[in-house]
Amino acid sequence: MAHYETDFLTIEWDDSIEAVIMNWTAFAEGDDYREGLNEGLELIKQHNAENWLADLRDMETVTSEDQQWTQDEWHPRAFETSMENMAIIQPKSVVAEMSVDDLVQEIGNQITMNIFDNVEEAKTWIDEQ
Repeated sequence: MAHYETDFLTIEWDDSIEAVIMNWTAFAEGDDYREGLNEGLELIKQHNAENWLADLRDMETVTSEDQQWTQDEWHPRAFETSMENMAIIQPKSVVAEMSVDDLVQEIGNQITMNIFDNVEEAKTWIDEQ
């Protein structure tokens, strides 16, 4: 059952790997994008969870304003939670992949992160952490 659902994002809790699953299905920007990330962070806090899986295959480019917000506002708050592992499924769009790469570089060594081509590989990796 979805914790949060819109036309562009579904957020669920996966008991089998004890992870927040974010499935981006379309373009989102501004308040929509930010609310989605904040809802995912709330679910991390509710479960005192260590694992985050972001399925970005169908995500479009993240605007420069939203990239900046993610780096300045969201990442610091995320790094203060129990989150330790982040699995990211690559976007299909090369342009979207470039904007995600910029955000991933910001994570650095704050948490353990890995990028995957499919969900099953990502879930297996999280389960092994």
